[in-house]
Amino acid sequence: MTAALRDALHRVADDSPPVAVRPGLFDQARRDRLHRRLAGLAAAVALLGGVGLTIRDAVPPTPAAFDTAVDPLPAYVVQAPDWTADIRHAPIRRALVAFDGDPYNTVTVSREDQGMSDERPLGPLTLVGPDDTYRTYDPARDDEPWTGESLLSPDGRYLMTGHGEHSRLLDVTTGHSRALTAGRPLAFSPDSRQAVLVDFDNPWYLHPVRGEIRVVDLPSGAVAWTAPLADGPLPREVKAALSPDGSTLVVQRHGDVYTHRRDGRTGWSRSMNMAGGLAGQLAWTPDGRSIAVDTGDLCLLDADTGATRTCLRWQSMLQRLPEREQTFGLPVVLAWMDGHPIVALPRDVVRLTEVPELIMRTPTYPSSSVGALTVATSRVDWTPRQPGPPDPGPAIHRYRPLIGGAGLGITLLAIGYALLRLRRRHRRTWHRRLPRSGRG
Repeated sequence: MTAALRDALHRVADDSPPVAVRPGLFDQARRDRLHRRLAGLAAAVALLGGVGLTIRDAVPPTPAAFDTAVDPLPAYVVQAPDWTADIRHAPIRRALVAFDGDPYNTVTVSREDQGMSDERPLGPLTLVGPDDTYRTYDPARDDEPWTGESLLSPDGRYLMTGHGEHSRLLDVTTGHSRALTAGRPLAFSPDSRQAVLVDFDNPWYLHPVRGEIRVVDLPSGAVAWTAPLADGPLPREVKAALSPDGSTLVVQRHGDVYTHRRDGRTGWSRSMNMAGGLAGQLAWTPDGRSIAVDTGDLCLLDADTGATRTCLRWQSMLQRLPEREQTFGLPVVLAWMDGHPIVALPRDVVRLTEVPELIMRTPTYPSSSVGALTVATSRVDWTPRQPGPPDPGPAIHRYRPLIGGAGLGITLLAIGYALLRLRRRHRRTWHRRLPRSGRG
């Protein structure tokens, strides 16, 4: 800039009339700039938080390495604390126990085609892992209503639930679940590598009941082999268990028990007076020589012939418990220790000896027991330990609904504030232009 130009500009400025500046204009500008920066920061935090949670859900968790640890069963389990993390978001090494803490928490599902309705459980299930880790899992949130069926694999890695005419398989080490379309859940194999499902040809209300039992590989759900399900009476009650070597299925329908082999051959069959029937997915003894059934007594059948070997009067044995619990129900065999069965009853896990040993207790309610109790069985120390306080999981996963709601709220506030600022700016511009247009 030349000296002449500078002097000319100074003369123009000196000759111009003074312009009045509204008091507080500078302070208002500073406040407006601060508000804009805060709004931008809040929007950035909300955006980054949402992106972070989205990425966390999109990236699958790393599956746990092959687990060989032996975990003791807790002496008792409790209801999952409030704000316990969901197993889908916070996987665990394995699950030792799963149960429905409130079996009366149900919903009515109408069947419009038959003009009737069913009571379906709502869940959620409580999962208890090693070191007092607690998680929740809500099967009712899946595509079809949960039927109330749930089975924990012997190794504690998978939880299988029933949904309509198919099953869902949850891997607790990753939190991922998938549909098993081959049928409804019946049992896991003793090595947890296969599952036994049943597929019915007719709807649940039509006679006769026929279909097919399918053994599927896990986790793919591919059918490995099948066994026919002959015509039978209503209702559709079927139980099955796979032998330890995976070669033979034992099937129980009402009072009939029979076996099928993987090579297609049919084994023995017999009719019995049944109380609880086949004693769970581990009804076979570990040596594969006997099969446990509940006929009022817990009886062992010869696996080759079906003949009765011995019977255990388990109901009278429970009366000898030092701490008697009203656990009379259908026994589910979990393991055999020194020739004595360890069974799960509606409320407890008990070792049936001359003086029965109470191994694990579940929450007790005044009018009912817990529902859907299922227990892992392999690599389990049956000498119970006294548990510590429940570990409900990382806070980021426990309070996900609150964090997600807060992020959404901040985003909405930031958007609202930005819209308000734009509206005010538009109104100021309009008011400044209004006198000029009037003069024109």
